[in-house]
Amino acid sequence: MAGIRLGMGHHMTHVVVGVDGSADGLRAVEWAAREASRRGLPLRVVHAVYTWLHSPAEAGIEEVRQWLLEGGRDLVARSVAHARECAPYVEVVDAVMTGDPAAVLIAEAEAAELLVVASRGTGRISGLLLGSVALKVVSRSPCPVVVVRGPVEPHKTFDEVVVGVDGSPESTGALRFAAAEASLRGARLRAILAWNLATPAAETMPALLTELGEIEGAWTRILDEAVGTVTLSHPELEVVHQVVNGHPVQALIDASEAADLVVVGSRGRGVLAGFVLGSVSHGVLHHAHCPVAVVGSRVDAARIEDEQPA
Repeated sequence: MAGIRLGMGHHMTHVVVGVDGSADGLRAVEWAAREASRRGLPLRVVHAVYTWLHSPAEAGIEEVRQWLLEGGRDLVARSVAHARECAPYVEVVDAVMTGDPAAVLIAEAEAAELLVVASRGTGRISGLLLGSVALKVVSRSPCPVVVVRGPVEPHKTFDEVVVGVDGSPESTGALRFAAAEASLRGARLRAILAWNLATPAAETMPALLTELGEIEGAWTRILDEAVGTVTLSHPELEVVHQVVNGHPVQALIDASEAADLVVVGSRGRGVLAGFVLGSVSHGVLHHAHCPVAVVGSRVDAARIEDEQPA
């Protein structure tokens, strides 16, 4: 089985999923349980209750605090039961933590191989909009984060993982993670590099046709060189190289319609790219048709080691 190592050669011990009692949160649990099964790792189900609810300074708060804690334990128990239904052979543990949900999940990610959250939550007990939590977590997590969008349909798969590439260090980390993930799934890897001109109307000018061809050729070489580094460690992968003249967000959203997972870096600084991948990851997170994995700036690409399949 293929796997992913993160951080100084130490193999991370589990997959973490954040829950808030919403239907979207349960979909994230289902996705995380199946991902833990693929990796042969335990699943840790985490719910956070805000710290102020544990302050004894507020008179009359004890009854409310106990109600919230009991509600939190109940929703975690239901989430654990759902995870065990989805992946019966996965070890599942639970945790009801105190603190800001985003901060709790970021701390949990320190010892995790993967962190999974829903794109949006409406849990009454937590009072938490997980959309805002997801946006905070993806930019600060020390491990890759998967934001689960839409319904989880385990029997409907496309056997394809899509990754956005722009030549930046962050996109290199995203590419290596995507290759390992595709290998885990026995899926095809589609590497997409999208480029556009600062002035789109200039594309119609005949004098620039040769220059446009040279620009696309340069992008093609960048993509080929980037993909070449991961195919060495994953020779079993079928890899599709796709250079697109267009906006990267739209290119990745379009590709997500026939993908099981889209992988992006949280921020790109490629000189030729002409865009900040932070805006790309933000756009993809809001509009993709499948789960999105974000390899953040704290996940140093040099610390991701692709493991050969057993």
